[in-house]
Amino acid sequence: MNTTMNLRPRLVAIALLCVAVLAGCSSASRSLPADAVVASASTVERTPPALAVLPPLVPVYAPSSKVAGVSISGLTPVEAETVLSAALAEHIMPLQLVADEYSQTIDPTTIAVRPDLSAMLAAAAPALGSDMPVSVPLQLAFDQAALREQMAAFAVASATAPTLTVLSSTDVLSRSFAYVPGRKINLDRSFEIVSSFLRRGQTADPIFLTRWPTDPPRASFAQLAEQLEAMAAAWDGVIGVYLYDLATGAEVAVNAHSVFAGASTIKTAIMLYGYAKLAEFSERQKENMRAMIIESDNLAANDILAAGAGGTNTETAFRGAEEMSDMLADLGLEHLYLYIPFESLDYIKLYNVKFRCGPKDPVGEPPYTETGCALRATPYAMGQLYRMIDECARGEGTLLERFELLTPNRCQEMLDLLSENADDTRMVGGIPAGVRVEHKSGWIEHTQADAGIVRSTGGDYVLAIYVYKPLGDQWAWPDEVLGGAIADVSRLVYTAYNPIRLDTLPVGEMP
Repeated sequence: MNTTMNLRPRLVAIALLCVAVLAGCSSASRSLPADAVVASASTVERTPPALAVLPPLVPVYAPSSKVAGVSISGLTPVEAETVLSAALAEHIMPLQLVADEYSQTIDPTTIAVRPDLSAMLAAAAPALGSDMPVSVPLQLAFDQAALREQMAAFAVASATAPTLTVLSSTDVLSRSFAYVPGRKINLDRSFEIVSSFLRRGQTADPIFLTRWPTDPPRASFAQLAEQLEAMAAAWDGVIGVYLYDLATGAEVAVNAHSVFAGASTIKTAIMLYGYAKLAEFSERQKENMRAMIIESDNLAANDILAAGAGGTNTETAFRGAEEMSDMLADLGLEHLYLYIPFESLDYIKLYNVKFRCGPKDPVGEPPYTETGCALRATPYAMGQLYRMIDECARGEGTLLERFELLTPNRCQEMLDLLSENADDTRMVGGIPAGVRVEHKSGWIEHTQADAGIVRSTGGDYVLAIYVYKPLGDQWAWPDEVLGGAIADVSRLVYTAYNPIRLDTLPVGEMP
């Protein structure tokens, strides 16, 4: 077969294809109609030119910036944290506490001491991305609960207890409780101080803490009873003492149920009788009430007895004395009574007056005293009377239940009046000036007494003291003998609550 003939059809086909391509190119180069251009634009997506992607800009700290003396110039926060973690490890040192001769070293690992990187870098933040350098001091973080536990142990180890002693002179009755204070750190304040040093990283030197004087100790009631019994044993006669603690109800009693001549201490009971019987007082009755308590005026006392019984004369004063004594008996106050008015012996003889009388001496519990039969008291009963008045002033107790005319305000009036008692030589003689004492004293030839409530810094208490000394060849004992013994007992009791400080106070230190 002829080869040339076979190639012709192929060549023809190729030629036709080239003509078609050329025709297409020619038509594409011609302008398109307007609507064709719009249609083409709406269907073709154009790709914007590609932009260069730059790495993010990380701020660094300004030149010359330092944290805890370590340079962080030109570092990022992450880099700075890494550098500081390594550089500041050497700043973690043991913590030494010193209080006088006591010291304790605290291992930093026990309280988790560490650089406070977050706080320090937060303080350095103004230097990031700026040209203003900063200098941030060292700051440490720690476990506060663990530090307080360590310091509590140090507080116990460094504390010293107060010592209590009894001072006495050559006169065995002159006794007082005294003390040398203990010393201890103020845990709360010391914790603040140590925490402040720790946060600032100031741990290279010891931290000195002050041990402050402890509160005055109070003698126990057993210690007080022992000293009172020693005083009573040394007295040439009979001393009776009753103490009632108004806060706790604790009692100390030495011959407290021995019966004594009541003397003018009974005038507190007369005052109560007047308040229980009279809704209000006339001006004269007010004057008599004050004269009876403040000046121990006997005739004023008789006028109150008469007024309580509804009269003004001596006869009604006798009736008032019996009514008052019955009132005291109804309150359970045994051996506390006044059956006749004061200074009424001449009246009794003149008019042959019959009057009530208690049992003949000896009466009550031993040891015994000379009492007569119409005016008696015991330290215990008198102490209970003051206790009742105090309860009434606080809005509670037997007196408010028994007597309609009594109110807390009226009972407080009685206490206020008792605080004005002018006698400062007996119970008050053993107590520092300025201490409130609500009391009434009394004295006759062989017996002196004082009873009332002492409001002291160390505690409030009821105290009744009766002192008897046989007359022998004496007509009457001078005040400095019997009254001085009362002051001695009062001083001992007061110092049991408020002992005398023996050490010298440093300059600027408060007692």
